[in-house]
Amino acid sequence: MTNIRTRTATAALALAASALLGAGSVALAAPATAAPAVVHTAAPSVGELQAKLQLVLNTGAGRGARAAELEGGEADLATIDKITGVISSVPSFAWYVTGPVNVSGDTLTANLQTTVSGYAPFPLIEVSWRQVGGSWKLTSESVCTVGYYASVSC
Repeated sequence: MTNIRTRTATAALALAASALLGAGSVALAAPATAAPAVVHTAAPSVGELQAKLQLVLNTGAGRGARAAELEGGEADLATIDKITGVISSVPSFAWYVTGPVNVSGDTLTANLQTTVSGYAPFPLIEVSWRQVGGSWKLTSESVCTVGYYASVSC
């Protein structure tokens, strides 16, 4: 019985050695790699969303910083610049972000309230931000929605 075990072990060792030395082929699995980490950050507050939108609409701020707040980056900024032109043409125009902030996956929604002195507040406009690379960015769709109300096309 010992002789059979020795022969079996020797045969297995010989087979393994020949495979490693090229007499056969061995399929080696690639080392396991982790999937890219998805960074989820907490949803911003109404005040933080207000600050993000203020930066986007501030034509005196750096274009790179403004574009970084937009899902479509520089492409969306062209529309935003037209919107800010309309906003600045109405001296008593005011806007602010209101809640509630609702989160669904990588998208959140809040409301934009707009007013003009002497008129009742306009209906709320729902706007959304999408989390991209750990940062909440105003969606391209929302840029176009706000543009619609400012008579600016996308």
